[in-house]
Amino acid sequence: MSKTIAAVATAHGVGGVAIIRISGDDASFVADKIFKGKTPVSQAVPYLMQYGKILDFSGGIVDSVMCVYMRAPHSFTGEDIVEIHCHGGILVTQKILELVLRAGAQMAEPGEFTKRAFLNGKFDLSQAEAVADLINAETDNAACEAVNRMEGELSKKINSVRDSLLDICAQIMVVSDYPEEDIDEMQKSTFRNVITDKMDELSELLKTADLGRFVNEGIFCTIVGKPNTGKSSLLNALLEKDRAIVTDIEGTTRDVITEEANIDGIVVKFCDTAGIREAEGIEKIGIEKSYEYIEKSDICLVVCDASDFTDDDKNIIEKTKEKKRIIVLNKQDLANMDLKNPSPVIKISVKKGEGLKDLKKAIVNIASDGEVYSAQRGMISNLRQKEAVIKAHESLKNAQETLDSGFPPDLAATDLENAISFLGEITGLTVSEEIINKIFSKFCLGK
Repeated sequence: MSKTIAAVATAHGVGGVAIIRISGDDASFVADKIFKGKTPVSQAVPYLMQYGKILDFSGGIVDSVMCVYMRAPHSFTGEDIVEIHCHGGILVTQKILELVLRAGAQMAEPGEFTKRAFLNGKFDLSQAEAVADLINAETDNAACEAVNRMEGELSKKINSVRDSLLDICAQIMVVSDYPEEDIDEMQKSTFRNVITDKMDELSELLKTADLGRFVNEGIFCTIVGKPNTGKSSLLNALLEKDRAIVTDIEGTTRDVITEEANIDGIVVKFCDTAGIREAEGIEKIGIEKSYEYIEKSDICLVVCDASDFTDDDKNIIEKTKEKKRIIVLNKQDLANMDLKNPSPVIKISVKKGEGLKDLKKAIVNIASDGEVYSAQRGMISNLRQKEAVIKAHESLKNAQETLDSGFPPDLAATDLENAISFLGEITGLTVSEEIINKIFSKFCLGK
């Protein structure tokens, strides 16, 4: 018997309605101790709202509420669930939760309701992660992508590859158990073809990894350059508001200024950094932070003054050569020049508002390696999933090389089994309890 847990399922604060969720074998009996309606909760018609009162243990009325009983397994967690819908005040919500706990429930851990849903087979791990992503979505694209994963779009792709590999493994195992059933060259060729096809499918899936992460988490974009090249002016122009102080005095920006903008349905987190040059004191600290932000950024905008291109600009371009970046030539109203560089170069004039649309499009395009968002495709959405697919792809490559080298197929079975296991980590079939606990600990309390 699992413990019965409870938590407030709605956001903390004042609102029209708050919901206290109770899940577990004793959910209805816990509710019976404090809810008084026409019918005891444990005897009520499931999924039908019932009006009643919440009473404290001395018989005093705490609130008028609606209560609904959802019987296992047809509930979010797959267990008996009772939800108490009360008035959305902070005090009354807390009072009812305290009564629920006194009546026998235990306080839920963060994400414990969703974790129980996963453990009870209501959905797989990638779908569970999508629940958290939907809650945290900041754009329509992020919400749509999370819903697609909740509906199993990513899981279908992973399971399709996994099923094909399981079929090959099963055929190889038959030969291991019954040596007289030898695998001929035609079967080996079929195995190689299937493995190649599945490697291609995983390669295509990997192409979505950066875009999927950006859709859900946003793009981290650092604006860098020497002092007085127009970095702060560019930030204000991209945000379409005055966020950074703009002056002709070099070194005005000494700390990192961070703001977000929605570009084509993706949140871009812009960071305006201190101008990079030889400096001392407080300004030097700001410049050191600039380098830190360059290292952790997804893409850098290297802003150069087109009217005053110097060795300092070249040094900054050299220091950012390992990053995805765009060379931004500002102040095109003052001069016109060409810059030979392997990175994209976009000419703008913040003063005249020229080139900003092209720059915004380039930021998303370059950060995502040209991948285009589609609401119909299942995408890898986080680093955990990406690493699992990479490992599965490497295992399939090893299996393919074993078969190509003429070795017996059963030697390739270990690599195939590894690939199957890595893919199972995405859906939760082969993931460790430690990883499961870590994932759900990041969920909000009550979910």
